[in-house]
Amino acid sequence: MKPHVLVIDDSLIVRMDLRGALMAAGFDVSTGDTKRSADNLLDAQCFDAVVLDVMLPDGDGVAILRRIRADEKHAKTPVIMLSTEADVADRVRGLTMGADEYVGKPYNIAYFIRRLRELCHGGRTSNLPPPNVVGCRRILAVDDSPTFLDSIAFSLRQDGHDVVLAQSGREALDMLAVQKIDCVVLDLNMPNLDGIATLQLIRQTPGRESTPTLMLTSSEDPTDQKNAQEAGVDEFLNKTVTFDVIRARIRFLLRNKRSEEVKNAQRDSLSLPRLGGVPKPKPTSSGPYSLRTPRVALHEVSPMFVEAASVLGLNATLARDTLAKTLDRLSLDPRTMNREDLMRALPAIRQALGMFFSADEIKVRVDALSALATRSW
Repeated sequence: MKPHVLVIDDSLIVRMDLRGALMAAGFDVSTGDTKRSADNLLDAQCFDAVVLDVMLPDGDGVAILRRIRADEKHAKTPVIMLSTEADVADRVRGLTMGADEYVGKPYNIAYFIRRLRELCHGGRTSNLPPPNVVGCRRILAVDDSPTFLDSIAFSLRQDGHDVVLAQSGREALDMLAVQKIDCVVLDLNMPNLDGIATLQLIRQTPGRESTPTLMLTSSEDPTDQKNAQEAGVDEFLNKTVTFDVIRARIRFLLRNKRSEEVKNAQRDSLSLPRLGGVPKPKPTSSGPYSLRTPRVALHEVSPMFVEAASVLGLNATLARDTLAKTLDRLSLDPRTMNREDLMRALPAIRQALGMFFSADEIKVRVDALSALATRSW
């Protein structure tokens, strides 16, 4: 039986394009152009996957996503968010509400179909990375110039990449916290958090130490390249080069990264015990507790941390990570968190929730956290 996909988008052109391409690729397709049509179709039947535009004439695609995740009948259905919105906060909001993938317009149809097949084949996947080939990778482009971002995105999409746009270092870090990124193209000169400072924070993040990074600048100062290399940049280019040169260097970085992944996988397989044992865990630092991009296990944290994370209104993994990051900025330890720590962290938690929720929704969650911190035990 063919996988049945629901596509909701208010653009007739997009609906026709996706319907034709998906049917040719072996999918059955139903379409709608409004939130109401989506609700009616979801009431009538189940689907193997759902594609949702973020902006609809009568509502928000994220509201449909929220309905899907809350409905037992549809809760495990893979969802791809599709939008022209370049706003990182919009993308983060969709991913944190339970989307499995977020693809920006204009999309690469080959990449889109491949991801849809993966999701339909494997069910909900918690945002699997793209296939391990040089093409069809996800690249994060960071620059405070919208014009330059549009130009570089157009160029990189010609190589089949999914390109995510951010207009500041802070937006880039927010995106890296929630979505798999295969390569970062970073402007050197940006307000508030420049390229060097952003790169230093990326390199300090567990799991991002070796993410291929290319830095661009219009500066002629030779010390800029030296500072970038010290911060851990892989490639440093002047913006006077053509986009073809940038694309070629990105292909080189991705090929090198892929070669390293293959070598590491081969080395790890050779180091596994031959008689059913398990590999010894790698030694960890005995230094002070640090959690830059945390993946918090439930057995490692206090009961107060578990309860606080449960009322944030995010999916379980993201709730724990968001809370742990907030505590880390205050030098508080999730493993020993108590009611006093929670009260101290409330202002910072309120600020962190601002990336995901409206003011009214934030107030509800902060009130619940405050009640948790002050209740009788």
